Amino acid sequence: MIRAVALALVVLTSVAHADARTKQLATGYTKELTACHTRAEGIGRAKTGAQMLVDSGTAEFREDLDALTKGLDIVQAYCAELDATLALIADPHASYKKLEHQLDDHDNKIRALRKSSKQALDTLAPVIGRVIPAVNARAGTAAPVIKKTPLAFPSGRKVDAPALAGTWTVSGTQTTDTAEYSEGKANATLTVRAASETCAERKQALPAAAVDAPHTEAAAKLEFYAWYDKDDRRVRVACRATKSGSLVATLDMTASATWALEPVLFAMLAAR
Repeated sequence: MIRAVALALVVLTSVAHADARTKQLATGYTKELTACHTRAEGIGRAKTGAQMLVDSGTAEFREDLDALTKGLDIVQAYCAELDATLALIADPHASYKKLEHQLDDHDNKIRALRKSSKQALDTLAPVIGRVIPAVNARAGTAAPVIKKTPLAFPSGRKVDAPALAGTWTVSGTQTTDTAEYSEGKANATLTVRAASETCAERKQALPAAAVDAPHTEAAAKLEFYAWYDKDDRRVRVACRATKSGSLVATLDMTASATWALEPVLFAMLAAR
């Protein structure tokens, strides 16, 4: 009887561990999928813009359109494999041991697609850097910013923020500028600070979920620009090298919010 009870406890412990393993995998893959969709959306917007340019007779962007189309297919394949893996472990009663071989197959595919997706993003960064300014120039004054909220930091530096329904507040020192925006239960914090670490060191300190993001702020001379999600927050981090270290710009906002605050972050960095 005692032996039977001990055996049952071993089995129950094994099942509980297996379930915990699938939950852990689901958490990691979900974060990775969120980042993947964010990248796919960015490439998709650039592809739409390139298509518009080509359709309007600007043939010089045809190769860029082809590159964006191929790159988007690669990133979407990566997202689709993550989706398929999450669907496999969606059953709360599915144990890791039962799914181990299938999950290994999926993980091998994800590793390969993760690598090809990263390569595609690196290749597309200069493409997006050409397409987006051309799209914006073509738009001209069709969608001007009608109202702005001037932000004046204690350091004396100033930037313009969009005039939104919520409230902006500023704080900081000579080395740090911080702008906070709140609207209902959602909020955002934008900070640019001088750091003694190099941008390479700052990038190493980013969480594993962080991914390189395309940007068109050539004037900012960024060493890197990265995106990641943490719990219910969306985080963007940019870094620019200085003689004494680096300037680190961070946007941390409620993930469900739809405010376009990245231009404010880049403006705060450019003001330094």
